[in-house]
Amino acid sequence: MTDEDLQGAEPGAWHSYRCPVCGHTDEVQLAGGPASTMPCSHCGTALEVALRAPDEASVAVKVAARWRRAR
Repeated sequence: MTDEDLQGAEPGAWHSYRCPVCGHTDEVQLAGGPASTMPCSHCGTALEVALRAPDEASVAVKVAARWRRAR
């Protein structure tokens, strides 16, 4: 992330996460609210990220649940 990315960002809007599958560390901009689903920028695994607290730098991350097809 560059200084240009940080300009205009709200304080505390950028949070770091580590993918539980590949271990890649990245940053995401989240507004306060429910968990969001997004792909890991390195391996593409669907991740569910949620704020622990608005003033913390890291977020809670887990592999997103897969949808099951009903038979």
